[in-house]
Amino acid sequence: MSIKAFFLRAVCVFIAVLALVYVGFCDHAAWDVEDPESCRLHFSVLSDVHVEGNNAMRYKVFARSLQDVQKGKSGNDAILFLGDNTMNGFFGENVLFHGVVRTFLRNEKVLTVIGNHDVGNGQGDEQALTEQWLTFTNAFFGRELDKPCYVDEINGYTFIVLGLDVQLDWMQQALDRAADSGKPVLIFAHYPLQRAQMQGGSDTDSLSKMLARYGAEHDVFCFVGHTHMDLDLNRSFRSYNGYEQIFLPRLTELNGPKDNEPSVRTGDGLEVEVYDDELVVRGRNFFRGEWVGASDGRELCEVRYPLRDLGEEG
Repeated sequence: MSIKAFFLRAVCVFIAVLALVYVGFCDHAAWDVEDPESCRLHFSVLSDVHVEGNNAMRYKVFARSLQDVQKGKSGNDAILFLGDNTMNGFFGENVLFHGVVRTFLRNEKVLTVIGNHDVGNGQGDEQALTEQWLTFTNAFFGRELDKPCYVDEINGYTFIVLGLDVQLDWMQQALDRAADSGKPVLIFAHYPLQRAQMQGGSDTDSLSKMLARYGAEHDVFCFVGHTHMDLDLNRSFRSYNGYEQIFLPRLTELNGPKDNEPSVRTGDGLEVEVYDDELVVRGRNFFRGEWVGASDGRELCEVRYPLRDLGEEG
C-alpha cells in the first residue's frame, strides 16, 4: 500500500469513528446461512446507500446495517455495494462511506460498483469524480483499477462488476473465461441491464443477446440497483431470456418530509448462498437484524434457483 493510500484510509477511519458516537452499537443476534457445512459461497448485497453529509439518519442506518452484516456466524466471502454509495460524489461523503466500511468490515472482501450519484448525477465533473472513485476503491479495497469495470474470482466463482457504460468486447471476454469454471456467473451493476446497455450507443439489445447466448448453457445471475425498488417477490426477481435479474432496494430508504424517519423497509438488502445444486437469495433487513418477513408483516422474501450440473469444464 502506498503512503498516500495509507494516509487516506487512516483519515477516513478516524473521522468515521468520531461520527459513530452518534450511531452507537447494535445488539443484533448472530445469524447464519441455512447449511454452513454445504454452503460453497456466501455474500451480502447492499445498494444505494446515498451517504450524505446533511442526513445523519441515513448514515446511522448504513453503519448499523454493516454491524449486522458482521454478525454472520459463517462470515462473508464478499460484500457487494451496487453503486450510489454517496449522494453527490463529494469527497467528504466518500470519507464517511469508506471509513464506515473499513471500521466494521476490516478483513472482509468488498466489491463496489460505481453509480450515477457517485459521479455527481449530472451535476459534476464526471471524469474527475470517476478518478476519485478509483482512488478510494484502490486505496481501501486493495485494487489497481484504471476503470470501474473489473472481474474477481471468489471460491472459484466469477464476479463481474460493470461500470456505468457496458463494454461489450470486455464483457464477452469475461464470460468466455468464466465458462471454464462450470459454476454460476454473478454480475453486479448499478443500472438495470436494459438501461446500462443503452449508455454506450444505439445497439440497445446487444448485452441481452450476449447474456441469452451464454445463459443457454450456463447459470447467470445479475444483481442491480438504481431503481430503489422495494423488495417484492413478484417484482424484484425477474427471469429474462437466459439470465436472472434481481433488483435491490435503497438500503437507506426513509420516510418523512425531511427524509429522516425509518420505515419497515429501511435497511433492506440481500444475502446470497450458493450450494452445489441451488442458489438461494434471502431478503434481510440489516438495520433491524432480521429476515424480511420474519416479524414485519411482509411476505417472506426468499427465492431458490436450481443450478445446472455442469461439473468442471475445460
